[in-house]
Amino acid sequence: MRRAIPIWVPCPRRTGLSTTASAARVRVWSGEFRPDRRAVREARATARRLLPWLGYRGELDAPVLIVSELVTNAVEHGSSLEDTALLLRLSVHPCGGLSVEVTDGGTTPPGPPAPPPCPEAESGRGLFLVHALGARTTWEQAATGKTMRAFLPLGGTVPR
Repeated sequence: MRRAIPIWVPCPRRTGLSTTASAARVRVWSGEFRPDRRAVREARATARRLLPWLGYRGELDAPVLIVSELVTNAVEHGSSLEDTALLLRLSVHPCGGLSVEVTDGGTTPPGPPAPPPCPEAESGRGLFLVHALGARTTWEQAATGKTMRAFLPLGGTVPR
């Protein structure tokens, strides 16, 4: 079992919000998917179904697209034939923001951002889309794989 690595999440101060431990609890769901193309569709459907249940109050199209892109990248670039699962973790933070984490068995770290693909290209825009939606991304390499994370604040704007 891989341990979850917390990331710093900027939560804007809101008036009238209780600061008790129960009000500040992060709601988390994690699950495994087979590292193949079907995982993308299954992860999208899972995110669309579970995000409202986890308390995410924003519109669902952007987070579902982010899940889709991160899982697609893990399937296409991070998984090997020996991998048995991809781990998807959804975390809804007290400020309303969402963290999406995808862990795969890949040992190659993500490279530097690629230049935009030519207009006729059929792929290569995944992380550009994630960033265009207002998400901040990070990644971490471990001995048994890597984790790609995206944080989407409620409303889609990231404090810098």
